[in-house]
Amino acid sequence: MARVRQGWSQDYGAPEWLCEACYALPGRDGVWALIDPAPSRQIAEDQVDEYELRLVLLPPSTGAAIGAVQLRMGHTIFGEVRFSLCGIDRRAILVNVEVEEKHRRRGAGSVLVAAAVARAARFEWTMLPIGQDPVAVAFWARIGAVGPTSPYPCSHQVEQKVVPAKFRWTQWW
Repeated sequence: MARVRQGWSQDYGAPEWLCEACYALPGRDGVWALIDPAPSRQIAEDQVDEYELRLVLLPPSTGAAIGAVQLRMGHTIFGEVRFSLCGIDRRAILVNVEVEEKHRRRGAGSVLVAAAVARAARFEWTMLPIGQDPVAVAFWARIGAVGPTSPYPCSHQVEQKVVPAKFRWTQWW
């Protein structure tokens, strides 16, 4: 069994793990920075530091509109999760997750999804359909969906046009 060493990443300004088995594989460095997805650890855009990898909250312009959380260091954006939260109806819709290709398969997408879900842990989550993109299908198969892939927007989210009309939950009368 491989050993894992804990340390501090000078590159990212965050705790890190080094998996010795992964490090021994060609083309892999085996190092992962540990990012806490808790809302209390997410910062505003004006607090971004050039030398620390952080989760940055980009709040929506109005209540149930689409907001985002980015994983970034200075002006370098590693990835972003976009979502809508309605505090009145306690509904949340995960709109999409994007991670720069060179930063994929290192946990960035998982951290972004965890950060979004942590912002509304007691909400009813749904998400837009995954589609046929093999990268997206593999990602969601690996981490698991946050809710059904048939969005169920509340009236506030419909008003904000969070979900495209073709994806809206149909009425059941």
